[in-house]
Amino acid sequence: MGMFEQLGPLYDWFLAPVEAWRLRAWRRQLVSDLHGRVLDVGVGTGLNLPHYPPKTDVVALDVTWEMLRYAIPRRRTNHRLVQGDVQALPFPDAVFDAVVGALVFCSVPDPMQGLHEVRRVLKPGGRLRLLEHVRGTHPLARALTDWLEPAWYGMNGSCHLNRETVVLVQQAGFEIVKQHTFAGSLVVWLEARSR
Repeated sequence: MGMFEQLGPLYDWFLAPVEAWRLRAWRRQLVSDLHGRVLDVGVGTGLNLPHYPPKTDVVALDVTWEMLRYAIPRRRTNHRLVQGDVQALPFPDAVFDAVVGALVFCSVPDPMQGLHEVRRVLKPGGRLRLLEHVRGTHPLARALTDWLEPAWYGMNGSCHLNRETVVLVQQAGFEIVKQHTFAGSLVVWLEARSR
């Protein structure tokens, strides 16, 4: 278990400055127009949940109950909390209209396996939406994340600063249909569909 999973109630406090600065708006942009049945992987303490449209059926999945229990006050009656691993999703094939992840694939031990699982549970034409910090495309951003990676990962035990998540999404068989970068190319918001 990494540092972030152990933080529990401190996780929201840790993220509060970034949430206030811009992350809350990015989360809203990530989920506010989704409808149908949505799987939110790595939901953590549930910071995405208040931003979903009221009638959207959300399955909020996280690998630990330590984080999920803090999502309980943020859920609606049509939100179901499930403990599970994105690398082995406990759902049948083709059951979700969309899959969402916010700041999660940096910490998945085998992100390609997780993305293959996401593809499996998406309905044909379903959408994958991600908000992730990444290695970045600007040379300075790449150098900075590569330099900080060993110390950062050594400190927290789960989060990789320099994951090439966009490349991994494409390698997993998705086509990027929308993409926005922020914070000097260190944060990416993307929407993808299966090819």
